[in-house]
Amino acid sequence: MNMTHNRPKISVVTGYYKRAGVVERTLQSLLDQTFEDFEIIVFDDASPDGTAEAIREFVEKANDPRLIPVYHKNNMGFVNGLIDAVSRARGEYIAIQGSGDVSWPTRLEQQSHVLDHRPGTGVVGCHYQNVIEAKGIHRLRTPNADHTTLEELIQTNVFSHGEVMFRKVFYDAVGGYRPQFEFCQDYDLWLRMIKVCRFETVKDLLYTRYVDFDGVSYKPEKFLAQTQFSVLAKKLALSSKRQQAEILERTSRLTLFEQVPLTNAALQKKVVHATLRAVVWGNYMLARDLVMNLVVCRRMKAFLTGTIFFVEKAPILHRVLMMATGSSSKKQEV
Repeated sequence: MNMTHNRPKISVVTGYYKRAGVVERTLQSLLDQTFEDFEIIVFDDASPDGTAEAIREFVEKANDPRLIPVYHKNNMGFVNGLIDAVSRARGEYIAIQGSGDVSWPTRLEQQSHVLDHRPGTGVVGCHYQNVIEAKGIHRLRTPNADHTTLEELIQTNVFSHGEVMFRKVFYDAVGGYRPQFEFCQDYDLWLRMIKVCRFETVKDLLYTRYVDFDGVSYKPEKFLAQTQFSVLAKKLALSSKRQQAEILERTSRLTLFEQVPLTNAALQKKVVHATLRAVVWGNYMLARDLVMNLVVCRRMKAFLTGTIFFVEKAPILHRVLMMATGSSSKKQEV
């Protein structure tokens, strides 16, 4: 290990809540990086299971000074945990790492190289693969954030969060993660950072994202809140500073339906997309739950219900959908 100074170049931030079984997989992938000048701020958000103990055991076994564990006495929530972790960071660059996910060996090296050589670039992503272990599905994602504009970012998020590295000075300049955003705190941050710096993507597969159907994005009630926060982030990005302050003052989980009702067109579009994604991934129960609870248009509800029925009954249709969306059962090797 070549640590020539006390302040690391990169601070990796990764947070856990009730994920004891995936601690070692993620943290070991970080210790296996070819780039060595970094610290890992790993926090447990007062998990009621053995997650904190799993982190303690790994830290003790690894005996690596780059590991900096933080154990919350009380549950802070993910976004507040992120805010706290980033405030502790000593690195010039912040690398986010999803709990349970795997960074490939050259991820930190390649992303930091971009930031080192392009001072106007503030956020760097990479190509990544989504993996659903229970179903053996692997889906390669190849986004390109180069030359992204605010207008384009409002149309679609170019990052998934866990694979991103950003320059801390730009993060601080826009105010960092906002505690009001229980979900989509990353998208809200990108919509502010795009106004002060450039975005780029390393066009190599450097990250594996393990999709958990028990996670936030795959529970209808939480998916709805996530989508409402996403729509709200876009509204804020197009508002004046005064309007933003007024919106944020009344923003909470309880007021979401007032600001983004279920009938919102952008919200309904995301619900349809999420339903079709669930069908591609073979989670027909989730797809039906989304249609039943969140789709408001009767014709769309009937169309999606029929689609789910036919794909579930005809495996060949599911295989066609898998191929059409770039999904496969072939595993990419790290």
